[in-house]
Amino acid sequence: MKYLWLDDERPVAKYFNGGIAEVARTYEDAIDIFLELKDGNDSICISFDHDLGADKTGYDFAKWLIEHYYTGYFHLHTMNMVGANNIRQLLTHYGWIEKFF
Repeated sequence: MKYLWLDDERPVAKYFNGGIAEVARTYEDAIDIFLELKDGNDSICISFDHDLGADKTGYDFAKWLIEHYYTGYFHLHTMNMVGANNIRQLLTHYGWIEKFF
């Protein structure tokens, strides 16, 4: 399994695959890195922050994933509980599986 950490500030948490993951700091980075990781056809687990300090959020990236028919695993590390709930509801509705670390 490959891992993508989406967060504009925090370092990768050690619990998240031992802290070994590709790091995306923006919505655009997340798309680019996801496409690179997906090219290998491995399963991907994405850990989401909601507030990315820019116009786009983690929820926007979740919507992009759904719009492009991707599925996989996700984890939420955001402190924004409303944003976390929105991401969770969207992804689980479309078959994504939440991982707990």
